[in-house]
Amino acid sequence: MLRHSVLWIMRDPLSPAARLVMLQRLSYLVTEPPSVSSGDYGADLFGGSEVLHRVRPSQRRPTWRRSADGPAHNFDMALHLDFADWDAFQAYGDDPTHTEASDANERDNWDELTARCDWYYDGDAPPTHAGRVKHVAMFVWAEDASEAAKAAALEAVEGLAETEEAAAVLTGQNVGKATTAYDWIVDIDAADRDAASRLVAGEAYAQAMATVAAATRFEWTARMSHVMHRP
Repeated sequence: MLRHSVLWIMRDPLSPAARLVMLQRLSYLVTEPPSVSSGDYGADLFGGSEVLHRVRPSQRRPTWRRSADGPAHNFDMALHLDFADWDAFQAYGDDPTHTEASDANERDNWDELTARCDWYYDGDAPPTHAGRVKHVAMFVWAEDASEAAKAAALEAVEGLAETEEAAAVLTGQNVGKATTAYDWIVDIDAADRDAASRLVAGEAYAQAMATVAAATRFEWTARMSHVMHRP
């Protein structure tokens, strides 16, 4: 199956009304376009980009100076859509529901910062379990990263499956053609919010991200955790 994963940073993450409208729009994209086989969506559980509004713009450390420190905050919203094949995905791209939602998303989010990854997973069962928590992170390979360093990064995140907090771990390479797409993704299931919180705060996750940082433009990492909404 092909999964289309998108993460957004909202222009107004502090507005409950804006968040509700965004969630409603994402849920409609899961259920309305006929070429979508299944899907999932959600808002970040740990504050998303709200942290930016606690610091004056002039005092924020710019993304391009963060390097191995990684992102200063999570993204706000996530959408994951599953398709039987590439043709079904292309049909979704032409669907008027997608077109209208995409235009609205551009208005409500910092579109130039939106993270996308189109990737395949094995089998027909989508990696979505309603009520559990999804932690997802997307990465861009460093231009000088060796194949050995890339393999080590993938092995490091896949090793998180051995932790108590991770119920399942998937990785995928981007197969899409969008110039804004990230190179690869890690998709982790956790039992609940507490498990997800322990995972990302734990030593195993920190060690995995250190290995990933050595092979990626880590300052551009896109990540967030959300409750899964669809079975």
